[in-house]
Amino acid sequence: MEFHYSTDGIVARQRPEFWNDAVAAQFMPADGTFSDEEAFEGSLRGHTIGNVSIGRFSALHHVFERTEKRLRRDSLDDFVLLFCESGTTLSSQQGRAISMQAGDIALNDSARPFLHDLNTNSLLLLRVPRLMILSRFARAESMVNIKIAEDQPMARLLGSMMREALDIDDNAPSSAKARFASALVDTLTTALELQTQHDVAIQGGRHEQLYKQAIDHIDAQLDDYELTIETLADALHVSVRTLSRVFAVRGTTVMQQIWRRRLDASYAVLSEGKVQQVTQAAYQCGFADLSHFCRLFKKVFGASPSTVLKAR
Repeated sequence: MEFHYSTDGIVARQRPEFWNDAVAAQFMPADGTFSDEEAFEGSLRGHTIGNVSIGRFSALHHVFERTEKRLRRDSLDDFVLLFCESGTTLSSQQGRAISMQAGDIALNDSARPFLHDLNTNSLLLLRVPRLMILSRFARAESMVNIKIAEDQPMARLLGSMMREALDIDDNAPSSAKARFASALVDTLTTALELQTQHDVAIQGGRHEQLYKQAIDHIDAQLDDYELTIETLADALHVSVRTLSRVFAVRGTTVMQQIWRRRLDASYAVLSEGKVQQVTQAAYQCGFADLSHFCRLFKKVFGASPSTVLKAR
């Protein structure tokens, strides 16, 4: 089924209301505000193929917002894929804000509030039933408002297929359109899955770098009696939660590593004869309580600090 909405021939003062109703009817029920209501122009052309709807959206600057109030009024819960062909789209949803330029693709969830600041000559919209995506990729909801396959070949393939979907003859056999729609959604969910793996790899690299930075900082500050997870997080400009997660995936905690590295350093200076007294090793390696140091040392190494010092 084809659809075509345009402000051409619509009285200027009626265009905003017409545009809200027209676009809301097809893709994303929301409330629009317009930079210049009387000068506003826009068009939306597309059709349905199989279980999905595809359309090309072109309009002067305006903002679409889907609020909690609108969610209660319109129970639509489909996903909408945005492909920016030209212009810009500023999108906010689920606490994420992105600026979409030509070639960028992102998934939006009409079951959640969003805000789109639209200044685009051409934006492709693909509306897909929720279960059609979740049945293929259960984690799709976690990928909302993230640029999909940015700078990856998959983005070009997905964009090309969206254009092809828009150009399919509406008189083509229903079975052919349904197969194409299924292939398009398969491509989308494959891109989402690859994006997830890509993000995990990047995050893993960042976490590895942060872990190394944390260990280096600990080693450089072993004599700081007040070194804690909080002071370490501040020094590395990250949150305590992030730092805790980096150490947790390695089966340890920040404080466990601080104490362990203090103990290892104290063993090294004692066994290598770099200090003359046990108290020197303790204070030099961040132990303010000598008795506490001796108990921990013997528990970990099976010998007292004085025994190690004498055996050098």
